Amino acid sequence: MSSHPLFTDFSIPLSVTLAATIGLEDAVLLTIINQAAVLQHDSSRHGIRLARETVRQQLPFWDDVTIRRTLASLVDKGLVRLHGPMYPESIELVLSFDQSQSTVNASAQQGETSQAMGTGSIGRGSIGRGSIGTGSPSTSAIPTGHQGISNDWQPGADTLTRLQQHGIPTSFIWIQRDAFLLQGQEQGANRNDWNTRFFRFVKKQWVYAQNDAERQRLQQENQLNRSGFNVASDEAAPIGHQWRPSEDALQILQRSGIDQQFIDDAVAEFILYWRERGDALKTWNSKFIQHIRQQWARYSAAMEHSTVPLPIASDWQPSRDCYDILAMAHIDPQFARERVAEFVLYWRDSHQVHNSWNSRFLQYIKQQWARQLSQPTTQGGKNGQTTAEPDYTTVEASLRRLNDTSW
Repeated sequence: MSSHPLFTDFSIPLSVTLAATIGLEDAVLLTIINQAAVLQHDSSRHGIRLARETVRQQLPFWDDVTIRRTLASLVDKGLVRLHGPMYPESIELVLSFDQSQSTVNASAQQGETSQAMGTGSIGRGSIGRGSIGTGSPSTSAIPTGHQGISNDWQPGADTLTRLQQHGIPTSFIWIQRDAFLLQGQEQGANRNDWNTRFFRFVKKQWVYAQNDAERQRLQQENQLNRSGFNVASDEAAPIGHQWRPSEDALQILQRSGIDQQFIDDAVAEFILYWRERGDALKTWNSKFIQHIRQQWARYSAAMEHSTVPLPIASDWQPSRDCYDILAMAHIDPQFARERVAEFVLYWRDSHQVHNSWNSRFLQYIKQQWARQLSQPTTQGGKNGQTTAEPDYTTVEASLRRLNDTSW
């Protein structure tokens, strides 16, 4: 009976028992390597040499990624040894078999004379025709030569690469080596796939470590939630009188180079503004960070810091940017203009010098504005309305302001 017309090329003699033992893909590649070893009579001394292009021609149904993965599997299982770069990084692969793996070679050769199951068209090559044999079930096809793990055992380079491709740090991999050795020695197991077992062991430990870290993070969040301190609620709520930015928010702002005093001065005005608006949010800390960053950017761009401290001039006036910054803080610019004269008078009488009078003026106005809001004076306004105006009409009040050096 003639064969199918599609079978026009050479075929790979494949042992069914070998494929059932180590897997179909591994069996196919191991057969290719074994046939090369049979053809190369000096392979036992110089290693089995396979050109990269020859491998591609003999396995045209696989891409380089599949070939590399399958070869790595053979190396991890201890069926072959790789001497030199991994495929396809070099133009030639150099491989060898362990002495204990001679039964694998014998099994692969036996597959050439097994009962024919038909030929497979796999592309052109120099191996010659053959048949995919069924092979008789025999334990000779199962790799032997299992050995225990030694104290100086180390994972293969390809195993390390595969673990790193899973996002596992190299330091974590090597930390697990001692535990793996101890486990293998205590079990007294004799195997030839220590690299494969190490790969699975490290992956499992990495998952455990990630789960532990996540569990610890959730526990810390739960503790903060139970304490009720500076933790964002799951429900939106108005800002409270006693609200303060969280430690995380302060650290973020400080790492941005924002002065701590500048942050502290802005808390009262931030609370006042949002209480008057009546908005309910879950992210007050994020809102505060955004507010401070905007004000600090304007403040940094506006302030002119002289390298030489100077006394304040008699006709000194704050820059236009000062009023813009105060407006961003929701402070009435007219309130600031009315206090320029007393600010200049005080600092001229004190005979002090500073690098930036604009900066001092901003701090002074913010403190005066906060003091006015926290200690309002109720007076009769138009149509019986109440107004919050500070008592600046008396000589005593003026003296108290001039003697106040807190700003």
